[in-house]
Amino acid sequence: MKKYIEPIIHILVWGLGYFLILNYTATIGDFRKESGPYWLAIGFGMLMNQTIFYATAFFLVPKFLRLKKIKALIISLLGGFILINLFESIIDYGYLVNFFSSASESFVVYLIYNSVVSFFILLVALSYSLIKYWIQNEKLKRVLLEEKLSTEMAFLKSKINPHFLFNVLNSLYAKSLTSNAPELADGIAKLAELMRYMVYETNDDKVALEKEIHHLKNFIEVYQLRISENDDVFINLVTKGDTKTVKISPMLLIPFVENAIKHGVNPKTKSVINISIETQESKLYFKVTNTIHKSTNGITDTSSGFGLDNLKKRLSILYPDTHTIETKEENGFFISLLNLKLD
Repeated sequence: MKKYIEPIIHILVWGLGYFLILNYTATIGDFRKESGPYWLAIGFGMLMNQTIFYATAFFLVPKFLRLKKIKALIISLLGGFILINLFESIIDYGYLVNFFSSASESFVVYLIYNSVVSFFILLVALSYSLIKYWIQNEKLKRVLLEEKLSTEMAFLKSKINPHFLFNVLNSLYAKSLTSNAPELADGIAKLAELMRYMVYETNDDKVALEKEIHHLKNFIEVYQLRISENDDVFINLVTKGDTKTVKISPMLLIPFVENAIKHGVNPKTKSVINISIETQESKLYFKVTNTIHKSTNGITDTSSGFGLDNLKKRLSILYPDTHTIETKEENGFFISLLNLKLD
């Protein structure tokens, strides 16, 4: 029911406005016109004002504010304002002039009158959209804060100090070295790095893409410890472009790889996962392809990672209107595509 309240209010406000203007102009002096349906002229003016209001409040302001393009917003508002007022004044002066008392007035008078009214509508639209944008941002902040508090609470409930885990891993690492087990030692070291990244690095809003990729490589290498030398499983990761200076929200890429391993690895048959990460002109192009198997023996813990559904929600909050995400099946492969506009 809540989703219908806003459009109902809009309909009532515009309907009341049109009714009041129509009755007001019909009862003052020269506006009593019997030569034509002056209500049509009033309706046309109302339609132009609605165009200004909704184009500003529901398209231009939300789009350019989210992209942080203030100059483009100002230029778009100014250009649209001029074009709509010129168009309205030309129609008024050329076709609807006989329906008004001001038949002897010049085109400039029409333009000034329409501009004054349109400017007022534009101010109302800007106020409306900015207030609405602020309210939506506050809601998103509360959602993120609640999720963060929930995560912290769950972590506290686990009653396991991360430093204790790191100390245990360090002890295991030292013992594996003394036991002449370099592969095991390397795996323990990478597991410690994975945990350290998830515990500490994810507290930042943005991290260097290079760190996120390093975390991804560690995850893949730790998983490969589970794969036998006889298993026909191949995981390839290729990067291209600048990964040191650009930044990204942490833990955005790992769910795709977890999903690929979970659904695309079967040691009994050939399994291939290809991962491509490319940056180009402040844009990230991320692609993961994996073979499709009817039954898999990959990661079976469905609670691991954020999951693609949660990731989509997270992307809509962190990168609104600046990302695209797509999944598809093609030639026996499942393909995940993520494009991001980076800061």
